[in-house]
Amino acid sequence: MKKILLLIFSAALFAACNNQQDQSAASKPGATPTTVSNDHSSDIAAIMKADSAWDQTSAARSAEGWLSFYADDAIMMPPGENICKDKASREALIKKMFATPGMSLRFQTNKVEVAGMGDQAYAIGVYQWTSKDATGKDYHETGKYCETWKKQADGNWKCFVDIWNADAAK
Repeated sequence: MKKILLLIFSAALFAACNNQQDQSAASKPGATPTTVSNDHSSDIAAIMKADSAWDQTSAARSAEGWLSFYADDAIMMPPGENICKDKASREALIKKMFATPGMSLRFQTNKVEVAGMGDQAYAIGVYQWTSKDATGKDYHETGKYCETWKKQADGNWKCFVDIWNADAAK
């Protein structure tokens, strides 16, 4: 029993000493704090705003505008297509998508969560796709997506992993 109490006391003393050292080091001039703020509300708002602007760009049928939301090193994983690992493959796929007869794509982000360091986040949501099939008949699809966002050097957020897939047919 004495050994357990001594072990608990030693662990508490060690933690207290380390906390004291961290606080005194952070209070020195020019020191960087060792804690990270967990308030990412401004980052969440920025991503929600970017995703809303992305949806508006989609409604305007602007392939170039749509592509501007991706980081240079972004990866796209569209359903039924190969992974787009570079700018050229993303551009080809999005231009093909926007050239689809009767195409309309709208999406709504339901949740954004920012990682502890505040430099990466994910957004999930739903989309609605409308187009004409090969026979000219209306085609409608609903689905879901997950975007991974990365804060850029200029402080703006860009999507660097984008995956989406259709809901099961009803």
